[in-house]
Amino acid sequence: MQLNIVVYKYRIGLINMIAVLTGDLVNSTKMPNEKYTNVIDRIKSQPQAANKKYQAIGEVYRGDEFQIQYPDPIHALKSTLLIKLALHLSNFSSKPIQCTLSLAYGPHNIYDDKPNTSSGPVFIESGRALEKSQRGELSLCFTQDSTNAELQLLTQFLSHLLNRLTKTQAQLLYKYIDNDFAEHKKISEITGTTRQNISNRLGNIGAFLVRDYMNTINQKVTLLRDNS
Repeated sequence: MQLNIVVYKYRIGLINMIAVLTGDLVNSTKMPNEKYTNVIDRIKSQPQAANKKYQAIGEVYRGDEFQIQYPDPIHALKSTLLIKLALHLSNFSSKPIQCTLSLAYGPHNIYDDKPNTSSGPVFIESGRALEKSQRGELSLCFTQDSTNAELQLLTQFLSHLLNRLTKTQAQLLYKYIDNDFAEHKKISEITGTTRQNISNRLGNIGAFLVRDYMNTINQKVTLLRDNS
């Protein structure tokens, strides 16, 4: 199963930097019917959530693929991580639902109100990177950047971390990312535990590395976006 998440900033017809997330749900054809239906329902909820948060346009097609278009690419990485963690937290599966994800930033040629009819270099790069990715892994690249090898190595470390979280750890990291890496006191109030407990748990799962990774990528996105 493939899913494409398309992240846009500018008006139809302009050629500017966007971000495209292409994903492939691992072993979707081997899932029992009930589990498969639940997974698809969970995936369908992601475009709806993105639309509410970022005025995004999304669609599910061919039964098990979907795309989302965002008005600003700065939200792409946060959305990607939350989608991965949301699948990880699925309560209808004892094991995390794995999805191969490829996030690419770059120019587009055609912007349409249906993501699967849009096109451009960033779409091609995202798809190519997905084909090269290990199943269940996350990759990230910029279409015109010589530092992609270094970025990919850092992203592999991130993917390794995310894929080995327990559901309890994934739930905490989801809240931390969803609340924009809020102060530990706020997270402790949300979760109903002590600030010290939250600090220790976030440290144990490498949440601060996730925060720093996202901040680094978004700084680069902002620089390239504003100069495109």
